[in-house]
Amino acid sequence: MDPWKAAGYNDGSDGIAPAAYAFPAGPSQLIIFPSVTGTWSCGVGPLFGPDGTNATANCNGPRDTGPIGTFGGFASTDFYGALVGMFLEDTLPASLSTTLRFYAGNNSVGGIPTSFTVLEPHIGEVFFIGDGLTGTGSGTLQAFIVPSTATHLYLGYVDGTNGIPPNFARLLQQCRRA
Repeated sequence: MDPWKAAGYNDGSDGIAPAAYAFPAGPSQLIIFPSVTGTWSCGVGPLFGPDGTNATANCNGPRDTGPIGTFGGFASTDFYGALVGMFLEDTLPASLSTTLRFYAGNNSVGGIPTSFTVLEPHIGEVFFIGDGLTGTGSGTLQAFIVPSTATHLYLGYVDGTNGIPPNFARLLQQCRRA
């Protein structure tokens, strides 16, 4: 579920288009994810949840993905394979969006901690959602401020392969607008 295939954009990969949720544009909207569940694997080794993993020995997943088209890239310091999102309007962004960097524990190169309580991504930025909680499987709900012009939320997974990890669709079980 390739986030860079959002809104029908062809990023040149054989990836699967991300899940899409449409809603009317408007000010003061928040999205929360009260119950993101499920597991995925690299085909070998343990199962991982929606916050991803730092177990590179089995998966060798990407940590930094550069911008594609006018969509921002996604960078992570010490994990990969998490549920991510991207807000878009009815049309594709006209200019390049920012690449956001996230970290779970290693802030040596900066970025946004995955334990944030509120995140305000811009149109076309790929952002960390994980399990929607400030901790892995625990903590308080995280809130995502929707850009006032956004009409779609795309949900996917940043990986270095074509296709979808086993059971990843279950990670998209519940999405509730607050």
